Amino acid sequence: MVQRMTKCVICLGVFGFIFLITGCVLIPVLNNYIDSQIKETIPLKEGSDTYNTWLNPPVPIYFQIYVLDLQNPIEVVKHGAKPAFTEKGPYTYREHRQKWQISHFENGTLSYRENRSFVFEREKSSGSHEEKFTTVNLIMVTIAEIIRREYSWIQELVELVLDWGDDSNLFMKLSVKEIMWGYEDPLLKKVKAILQKYVNTTTFDDKFGLFYNQNGSDDGLYTIYSGIKSWENFGMIQLWNKESSLKFWTTRQCNMINGSDGTIFPPFEDKGRTLYIFSSDICRSIYTVYQKPVTLKGIDLMRYAVPPKVFLNHTLNPDNQGFCTPKGVCLPSGLLNVSSCRQGAPVIMSQPHFLAADKEMVQDRVIGLVPDPEQHGTILDVEPKTGVVMNAQKRLQLNVYIRNVSHIRDTANIDHIYYPVIWLNESALIDDKSANKFKNQLLMPIKLTKAAEYGLIVLGAFMLICTAALFIKQKVSSKPEDDLVDVNQCNTNSDRHPILN
Repeated sequence: MVQRMTKCVICLGVFGFIFLITGCVLIPVLNNYIDSQIKETIPLKEGSDTYNTWLNPPVPIYFQIYVLDLQNPIEVVKHGAKPAFTEKGPYTYREHRQKWQISHFENGTLSYRENRSFVFEREKSSGSHEEKFTTVNLIMVTIAEIIRREYSWIQELVELVLDWGDDSNLFMKLSVKEIMWGYEDPLLKKVKAILQKYVNTTTFDDKFGLFYNQNGSDDGLYTIYSGIKSWENFGMIQLWNKESSLKFWTTRQCNMINGSDGTIFPPFEDKGRTLYIFSSDICRSIYTVYQKPVTLKGIDLMRYAVPPKVFLNHTLNPDNQGFCTPKGVCLPSGLLNVSSCRQGAPVIMSQPHFLAADKEMVQDRVIGLVPDPEQHGTILDVEPKTGVVMNAQKRLQLNVYIRNVSHIRDTANIDHIYYPVIWLNESALIDDKSANKFKNQLLMPIKLTKAAEYGLIVLGAFMLICTAALFIKQKVSSKPEDDLVDVNQCNTNSDRHPILN
């Protein structure tokens, strides 16, 4: 009976040891297998799931517009008062993307263009995009900047044009639809009427809008790494418009094209990694750093955000010296002059509500804007194993610089203002269907694998503990019996001893 029990204890220990070792060995083996499968899956090969998803993203993309409605235009013009704003929005458009002119190359890259079109979504908006709001006359500000350093007779001529009629004011009422997609501008019509007496104006466009002629267009030719040759550079931009660097800025570093377009990244992210993004909207590359863990629709993600250092001026961040344009003209922290890549229009980009901008020189010169990193910062929520972006919120604000310019009467009492016009949130949040598909195809097998690995380890450890406990119990229970046998043997022997008898 004792021998049989001992054999059972030994078998229990042997199997426990085998389960424990097997579980430990499976951890690196299965992890490497899963990683190898991810590396094989991610390349943009025609016909693959990754390629089809990249070609026609199933996740809905929304283009939200918030306008800054000026409340005191008369006070600003007559007394140079701080402009006071009320935010209106969002006015939401569904953004549709269509890639075309796709070419594959033997070096593991592919090129493409991507058309973007926008359709207004009334049910996701706070009102109709036909609603009017008070904003700056962008054409007048542009003309003011152009003539600021011209001869006085040119300035006087422009003044006569501006005074011709009473519709050339510094501020005007426009709808969201008009300022975004274009409207017939009275000032441009005046210029056209004057010019047509001297030149052919058939190609002269008297319409204007911040995104005029961009609905249904693309932002350039991209060449990216497909991941076929190496997963480490998957999605990274090699060329934009057939160029490996930009020509808008004054230093090589600022002209570098780094990272992806922000929709795809290489797999196997970690907290210490920096994610670079090239944005044609601001004509430069920026970067994001790890912020915190988040969970979205049951999926554990890593949140990346743009740090304030990206927007510091050149004195606080020397790396930004090249963004001083024209050369030597540097803006306060939080602002970027993109006129060099916007056909000379005096457009200044920032984060919404002047987040991370210089408080004294920018934020305090307007009323009604309250910067909040949670609402106004650009964020990316990335699944670390695959590099898939599950939630993206790209937020930008369009501003113009208004200052006193001779012969522009409405600027006479204005010192200088960085005037916010609108801010945008281009967002993409994974839907329930895509999230469930991702969990079933990737996360569920990983969880089952982890369960098998650690299940074997726990079971093996438990069996070894039970083996040790049974062995100790067997040893302890056998001692009194052995003592009893020894005593009985002594008694028997003493009975038979001749001397004691």
